Amino acid sequence: MRPLARRTITASLALALAVGGVLLPAVELPLPEAAAVSPEVGAVPVTGIDAAARRDPTALGRAEGHAVPHAQDHTDGPAAPGRLAALSGRAETLEFLVAGVTWDAGTAEEVTEVALRVREDRGWGGWQSVGVENIGSDGGALTDGRAGTEPFLSTGADAVQVRVRTLSGRCPVHLRVDVVDPGSAAADANVGLTAQPAGSASAATGDEIRPSLVPRSGWGADESLSSSWPELSGRLDAMFVHHTAGTNSYSRSQSAAIVRGIYAYHTRSRGWPDIGYQFLVDKYGTVFIGRKGAASDNVIGAQAGGFNTGTIGISGMGNFETAGPTASMLRSMKRVLAWKAYRYHVPPTGSVTLPNGGSPDSNTRSKPGDDVRVPRIVGHRGTHWTACPGERLQSKLPAIRRSVAEMVGAATRRHGTARFTTDRVAPNPATAGQAPIQWGARSWYSWDPVPGAVRYQVLERYAGYRSTMPNSRYWRRVITVSGTRANLYAAEGLSVEYAVRGMDRNGRPGPIERLVRTTRPVPDSAVIRTGVWAQVRDDAYYRDRAWSTVHAGSRLVVEDVERVVQVRVMTATAPGRGRVAVYVGADRVGVIDTDAANDPKRIFTVRLDRARSGRVTLKTLDDQRVRVSAVAYVRW
Repeated sequence: MRPLARRTITASLALALAVGGVLLPAVELPLPEAAAVSPEVGAVPVTGIDAAARRDPTALGRAEGHAVPHAQDHTDGPAAPGRLAALSGRAETLEFLVAGVTWDAGTAEEVTEVALRVREDRGWGGWQSVGVENIGSDGGALTDGRAGTEPFLSTGADAVQVRVRTLSGRCPVHLRVDVVDPGSAAADANVGLTAQPAGSASAATGDEIRPSLVPRSGWGADESLSSSWPELSGRLDAMFVHHTAGTNSYSRSQSAAIVRGIYAYHTRSRGWPDIGYQFLVDKYGTVFIGRKGAASDNVIGAQAGGFNTGTIGISGMGNFETAGPTASMLRSMKRVLAWKAYRYHVPPTGSVTLPNGGSPDSNTRSKPGDDVRVPRIVGHRGTHWTACPGERLQSKLPAIRRSVAEMVGAATRRHGTARFTTDRVAPNPATAGQAPIQWGARSWYSWDPVPGAVRYQVLERYAGYRSTMPNSRYWRRVITVSGTRANLYAAEGLSVEYAVRGMDRNGRPGPIERLVRTTRPVPDSAVIRTGVWAQVRDDAYYRDRAWSTVHAGSRLVVEDVERVVQVRVMTATAPGRGRVAVYVGADRVGVIDTDAANDPKRIFTVRLDRARSGRVTLKTLDDQRVRVSAVAYVRW
């Protein structure tokens, strides 16, 4: 990201104030510079139904906003399903701007309603429903976080009460209310003034219509709270619109602190590696960069569990069940959506099929593995059982799509079709020892230099031999280099696809180009040996060892191999050696004859008629010596 330009406010003291006959000049006073602010997080444990709280006649009062639609009844009815499982007393807390309710991920209880009420300005507000969010991020990896709700905003509360319903009426394990005091900074009052300026380029790089953005440093992100998250989407398919919960009455000077509070809630309370949303927009129209790298890349967030890959999330700060979004917020949301749609060639009024990636406890309307047809600009409720982004914002989406399409059309007419700032990389061909099997743990891959690229980013996606093929919609960043080659590691048993892209001097990535698709041999620990086998040590063999037998009917078995198209076996050949039959399931798919010239690392290939899955067995056919040092499965 570019460093913040330090702006100034002119204090016009040229009021014709004469002191001793001298006119005082205008004075420029610097704005306070943004700095990282460390939040304070408190927790209120909830263990069940507090008897005193239950006697309060308002304890079961209706929560503001209609009840969240739920998978169990598939209706938008007024009453949340389930039974009362937890009701806390009114607990004093530290003063907070952001709160949320969390519980252990994987709990057997299905949460159907969470409602909060808080004390602000010495008075208690009414119950407000808070949507249940996903716990993890699909796309090749899952976070080990806590289940919980969307963030709840206040203008400065100091006490809280929570109510939770579950289908069973039992309390979720380790239920608690987390409250966040995000701290304050002198720069908070000027956060909109210190944003990165809007795009102004004349060539079609995709950033010509980028709105003014507040970078993470501008809203005071404490980067020690975040951890590495290398996952990114290979393309942008759809954009989710969200809202938070709680108040709409925050001040302009509180916006940056609220973003810090959401960040702390997501990282410290939920256990996510970063804030879940790529962008947040306040009611004054200020756009905050949320997840790290969201301005320049397609980083995967945690905004729509099961559908995080290939999408981004833009969250309006406020509750749009109880009030409508401001004109300023809508205007900035449209600008963010138009910028991303233009840059990534997303038809704003179109629709797309998204696969449900199966992030756990995500409260999705569909089942993991299902394909769902949604608008390219979609409200969170389009894929999940939630009221988000609120009825007042959801109803605006048709008009938002039309406006965004007009903005993208205008940008295309003025600047042309958005294109990458660097060309596609041309990889050098892989060697026989690199593909389709990478026999060594590490291997050097290289490519030709690309004009305009000052460095290169290597990406990967992978899956174990017992897993489905790598998700073709995500990538994982491996390394960034200034040269044109990289030494890449792959663990045994993985099928790996490596790719590379150029990066320009502004950090903008170029198109992704595949380097290789390859597979590592399965580890010895995955091979089940039946019959009589002995391990032979010799540095002439692969991994300095081989498994040897002289008995017919001895077997080497690997269970549950997914989608194999070739079986490759490394053996030691010599005159008079025996034969090995290869089976996938009950079908014999080939025979290897190791009676050949001396070679300690001879590779045999058995090609299958189609992709097959199941148990793969090597069975010796003769009472003659056979030595096998490695088995690998080609899956592409």
